[in-house]
Amino acid sequence: MAQTAHFKGEGGHMWEMDLPLREQHARDEKEGRLVRVNPDGSSLAEPAEEPAAQEPPKKPNKASSKADWVTWAAHQGAGQEEAESLTLAALIERFHSAE
Repeated sequence: MAQTAHFKGEGGHMWEMDLPLREQHARDEKEGRLVRVNPDGSSLAEPAEEPAAQEPPKKPNKASSKADWVTWAAHQGAGQEEAESLTLAALIERFHSAE
């Protein structure tokens, strides 16, 4: 059994076509004259991209910048605004022993 898909053409006309598309229809899709849609004519939802896994920040040393300590404090559960409001000395005192 052939797989089918729904397409909307210029002027809003709908077609159900077998996949893979014939050469002319594939060219029309590539050039935007045919758009693949849901059977009801609504736009196909693009699959959401998975967010890239972010590496956890490395624990800063005592000579690191305040920005590094703010990032570390936020990673340890402090609110961003709270961490930014603390002095560098307070950040080091509070979060140096955190792992």
